[in-house]
Amino acid sequence: MSLLPTPMDIRLKKKQEENEQKRMEKVEACLHTIIKVAREEDLGEQIGKEIYFDLVDHDKVRTFHIEKQMSFIQLKEEVSKAFGIPVQFQRYWLWAERKNHTYRPNRALTAEEEIQLVGQLREVSNEENNAELKLFLEVELCLDLRPFPPQEKTKEDVLLFFKLYDPLIEKIRYVGRLFVKESGKPLEILTKLNELAGFSPDEEIELFEEIKFEPNVMCERIDSNMSFRDSVIGDGDIICFQKSLRNQCSEQYRFPEVPSYLEYMHNCQVRSRKEQEEKEQKRKEKEEARLYTIIKVARDEDLGEQIGKDIYFDLVDHDKVSTFRILKQMPFTQFKEEVAKTFGTPVQFQRYWLWEKRENCTYRPNRALTAQEEIQAVGELREVSNKGNNAELKLFLEVELCLDLRPFAPPDKDKEEILLFFKLYDPLKENIRYVGRLSVKGSGKLLEILSKLKEFAGFSPDDEIELFVEIKFEPSVKCDKIYSMLSFRDCELADGDIICFQKSLRNQCSEQYRFPEVPSFLEYVHNRKPKEHEMLVPSSDFPTKKPQTIEVAPAETSSTVDDPASTQFTWTIDNFSGLILRKLYSDAFNVGGYNNNNNNNNPVKSHNVGSGEGRVYADLTPTKEDSDIP
Repeated sequence: MSLLPTPMDIRLKKKQEENEQKRMEKVEACLHTIIKVAREEDLGEQIGKEIYFDLVDHDKVRTFHIEKQMSFIQLKEEVSKAFGIPVQFQRYWLWAERKNHTYRPNRALTAEEEIQLVGQLREVSNEENNAELKLFLEVELCLDLRPFPPQEKTKEDVLLFFKLYDPLIEKIRYVGRLFVKESGKPLEILTKLNELAGFSPDEEIELFEEIKFEPNVMCERIDSNMSFRDSVIGDGDIICFQKSLRNQCSEQYRFPEVPSYLEYMHNCQVRSRKEQEEKEQKRKEKEEARLYTIIKVARDEDLGEQIGKDIYFDLVDHDKVSTFRILKQMPFTQFKEEVAKTFGTPVQFQRYWLWEKRENCTYRPNRALTAQEEIQAVGELREVSNKGNNAELKLFLEVELCLDLRPFAPPDKDKEEILLFFKLYDPLKENIRYVGRLSVKGSGKLLEILSKLKEFAGFSPDDEIELFVEIKFEPSVKCDKIYSMLSFRDCELADGDIICFQKSLRNQCSEQYRFPEVPSFLEYVHNRKPKEHEMLVPSSDFPTKKPQTIEVAPAETSSTVDDPASTQFTWTIDNFSGLILRKLYSDAFNVGGYNNNNNNNNPVKSHNVGSGEGRVYADLTPTKEDSDIP
């Protein structure tokens, strides 16, 4: 029975075929030369449609595959067959990449060069990619479009290319080329340019030199009365021209002149190039996703750093833990060696847990990897994970430490054991933090771990503590009290569950705390939506920078106030816009006969709170609730 090829076999075969293709191309490159011949027809077809800068895209011109030992005269015969241009009417120019990254015809081939071999000629080209030879074919035409031999070029002659811009239709196009004298002036060719554009001979036009376009566009106005030499204009340069707008209102055009239009097109190209790069990056990522797996490894250290600072619910933000990019075919044992190098935890002391997204949308360590799974390839292991995003594998690294913080091998886990995580809440500081984890027996009682939890928290052995199980937080918080006399199984606790605990407030006045127990604090954190006019905080939380003022003034009442000054109380709150809490009690004050103090004996409630000019005003008109206060 024949076996079907595996995905790895298919990829290896494809890779071998690509390598063989590259080898053949390398051999071919030793024997042949690629010659790309650009003509005026190419410039006319591309400029203003496919390209806007420079003259031509060489990847879209006629290509000839020529043996290096072929004479250049033979190449000209091949070109004659392709384009119908007799050999005696052809003149060729070498292209050159300039320092400003533009690419222009640089010089015509000499008679001596035209009798050389193609391979020799390629060597004289100054292109970086010598596997290709790029040429511009110059053909002179009579009025009846028949070709005639090109005139001999002197050192004084300069070959220029011309583009015409129309600001009304926002188009630029190629209109032709001219030989000019270096000592001549642009003024002398204005009539010819009008003819190329189809303008009347006396049409006033403006000229601009297209200098470069990367990283920014440089296109400068040309003084028609200066010589080409004085304007530093030479072979291969591009002049853009348009009708003069001197006697028109330029505001009717979005891009009235060539420079503004080219700047606009450059910005469009930059955006388009960025979009293409992003698409290509996504394509590569998608291709690599077939070969690689992203593994995110969370540790106790991550939980300790994040809980109570970056997060309050669940255990960790996986986007902020160590990430490994691993070939799917790598054995998991080899991956563990990579982890050992990164964290300094020897392989034999590592145990990994898979995370699971529960039905209530929480995300917890679900089960430890088995010995059989740990000898699989990473790609196979990823498939057993029940995540929606199978491009990533999220793991929790369990490491057991001795008292001297040296790691030791984790004991075997039996079905009776449950891995629990613990958070400690302080109602005085209104802070919650991660303090550790324990493996417990399902049949055991919570009472049996109270001493260990007090040790985690730094409490005295006789401190009384209360326990709560963090169940879920979306769409609302569910955090239930659990009783220490019950077993873990009776409390329906399972691997990955979170127990929050705190000192018992049974013998204290809980009213001194805003959020006396874990559920109320988590509810507060879940619900808080910062609104400046609701951000009321205890005075102990005040920052010290950029003080802002709340001015509290009572609304008019039926009572008569003898001293208007007593109806205003000014209360300064530092960094008001940065506060995130909701409740705030000021120092004791008396406004219009109403008394307020911070122990709530005679509270005055504020209403209709609004903001303006950095101040918040509160209407202190008493409500019915206030009138009931003795």
